[in-house]
Amino acid sequence: MELKKETTLIKVNDKSDSLRTTIPIEIKKLFDLKEGHKITWVYTPKKKVHIEISDSKGNNGGGE
Repeated sequence: MELKKETTLIKVNDKSDSLRTTIPIEIKKLFDLKEGHKITWVYTPKKKVHIEISDSKGNNGGGE
């Protein structure tokens, strides 16, 4: 099953270079995501970017 969605990055605030995006509802439902779940973004050169989702609530839904 391929699920492809597009979201737009927005700047967190004028004092930061951090960006935010919205997790599409289909992804939220597929992985049963809830507020506070931790998402790890992984980039391997010459391969596609993918995300890893764990049940950890270590960052309480915030950024780095």
